[in-house]
Amino acid sequence: MNVTVDMRSTSIRWIITGLYLVAVYANAWSQEDVKISNKTFKTGISTGFKEAWDSVKEGDRSYKGGLGTYPMARDHYLYAHQYNPDNAALNYKLGVCYLFTDNKYEAINYLLRAYTIDHQVSGDIHLLLGMAYQQVLEFDKAMEQYNSHSSQLEPKEKQEFSVRLTKRFDECMNGKSLSRKPVRVIIQPLGEEVNSKYDDYNPLFANQDTALFFTSRRPYGKAKRNKIDNKYNEDIYSSSLEGGMFQKAFRYDKPFNTENNDAVVAVTADGNTLILYRGAIQGGDLQLTSYDPEKKAWTRPKSITGKLTSKDGETSACFSPDGKELYYVSRNSKLTLGGKDILLSRLDSKGKWSEPVNLGMTINTIYDEEGVFISPDNNYLYFASKGHTSMGGFDVFRSARKEDGSWSDPENLGYPLNTPDDEIFYITDRTGSHGYYSAIREGGSGSRDICKVIFLGSEKELVLMTEDQLVAGPDPGQTGFLMMPELRVLDHSLLLHGSVIDTTEGIEPIVAKMEFYEPSTGERRALVVSDTTGSYTVSLPEPQAYAIEINASGYLYYLDILDYTSASGDEKLRQDFFLRKVEVGTKVVLDHIYFETGKAILRPESEEALNQVLRFLENNPTMRLEISGHTDNTGSLRINQKLSRDRASSVVNYLVGKGIPQEMLESKGYADTQPVAENNTTEGRTKNRRVEFIVLSK
Repeated sequence: MNVTVDMRSTSIRWIITGLYLVAVYANAWSQEDVKISNKTFKTGISTGFKEAWDSVKEGDRSYKGGLGTYPMARDHYLYAHQYNPDNAALNYKLGVCYLFTDNKYEAINYLLRAYTIDHQVSGDIHLLLGMAYQQVLEFDKAMEQYNSHSSQLEPKEKQEFSVRLTKRFDECMNGKSLSRKPVRVIIQPLGEEVNSKYDDYNPLFANQDTALFFTSRRPYGKAKRNKIDNKYNEDIYSSSLEGGMFQKAFRYDKPFNTENNDAVVAVTADGNTLILYRGAIQGGDLQLTSYDPEKKAWTRPKSITGKLTSKDGETSACFSPDGKELYYVSRNSKLTLGGKDILLSRLDSKGKWSEPVNLGMTINTIYDEEGVFISPDNNYLYFASKGHTSMGGFDVFRSARKEDGSWSDPENLGYPLNTPDDEIFYITDRTGSHGYYSAIREGGSGSRDICKVIFLGSEKELVLMTEDQLVAGPDPGQTGFLMMPELRVLDHSLLLHGSVIDTTEGIEPIVAKMEFYEPSTGERRALVVSDTTGSYTVSLPEPQAYAIEINASGYLYYLDILDYTSASGDEKLRQDFFLRKVEVGTKVVLDHIYFETGKAILRPESEEALNQVLRFLENNPTMRLEISGHTDNTGSLRINQKLSRDRASSVVNYLVGKGIPQEMLESKGYADTQPVAENNTTEGRTKNRRVEFIVLSK
């Protein structure tokens, strides 16, 4: 399969082009055709082979379809993986599925396993590992993999790859610099009223910030899949903002939405004129529609003017606050520096739009720019770019308007607002105090979510004395300007290293995602992925207690508190971790699941523990669990039976509401029939009142 798309090749390609497809897939990776053969997949064990091989074939069909069906391919491959976990091609394809969907850590796990089994599994294995390591901020490892990929290429291929290699290295160096100095920001996905488990992006406020337009690739009715990536076509949705809460989003009918790709990309200050993106027209076209108050309806969309359209296609746009300037993104080969650029057109005294001009090399690069937005005060230009100081994919940048009307050098808005993935379509509310954009974030509803951005400002700094001071020197009468010395910043960080190992034999290494948290606030302080030998090294900010959570596919999640308050910052500490492999019948008591007294209503403080189960299921998508509720022997059996059943159902409903498929879970209530302690003491009854999960199948 080849997912690289020549966007200029045929008119058919243009008809199926979408707003985000134009943004992302024009320079996509070209994948090698790695086949899982029947001969190498079959082991000496015949039991289960037919079912596993059927899953391989189903997985291959979904894999061939493209990105939109990679999740289905992944689930089929995971089922087959239980039969033969040592097939290099199968592990490779699982790694690809994870890399281009939701879990980059699992991508590293499976790609490394594929390479360990067979160094020749694929010519792009090092390239993909580099991409995966870059995504999880392991920039040095990423550059090692990119170098390894380059070293195995033929001279002509190496020369062609050198430009991409330089770009990747630049991104990694930018990433190292930006991630060392994170900005103080809170990033919140808008929630399930707006976001779905499908891609949601391109937010746009209207009507004094009381309505939010956005673009979604969720299915609706007989929705069509796009031939480029096999995801559903783009549709326009809207959510109203009432009392500070976004209401349930709804999909527009015609003339807004068609069977092709549609998006709202700009709105005038009065909310009466919209610019729509229509993907079915010459590579993506921008069209105007206005609200007719007499007819109480929107007019049929029509092209703005021939001056602002081209056969190469246009995408996003933004009006200036007074509506007299239009900034928009175009692929017009006659006006761009390379890829897509931001152009500007002005409204003249006769109400006509002027010939567009390129904003120039200060803003535009030889790479793509996208998602242009002008701040409500008209002083800042926000846009996404793959150039400048991007740490990978699209990053969001800001440029300030100078006194002469030109724009300053763009500033990267920083990590963690930007990551090595795509961050795009950044806007602000009308006050300029909060931002909104599209990104993939942990804790979101799906792949790409619309998020709210809250900047916290700078931390308090040391106040410097800058008054005139008497300076001692050869001339005792001389005075000068003395700045008092600033406080020296001491490095109190701890270096922790060790291994993650399977408890079964005590020797099998595990590739695992390890996260260290502040116990009191839940703030993540460090993250690392162990390698194929199970080894890890991580720098912890300071000597203190840390909560640790470890997740690895096929293993129970690990939770503990590590107390390093008495450790010295100049010593290297060793800590090994042992994970328990999941087997059918494995039973786990879910601590810290709390309900209202005598009811099946989950209390808010249960969320952290429930989310640990959520992450466990996300890492093991073929697993089936029974969630069971248990009580002590206080009260009647009939009441306890219902209460235990309802409480188990509440846990299942929570997990399903977070995107876990219903078929992965079932709930049962056992009342007091399975005690784990005596019921004649308070302590014993407390232990018996519990929720458990049991692994039904892997």
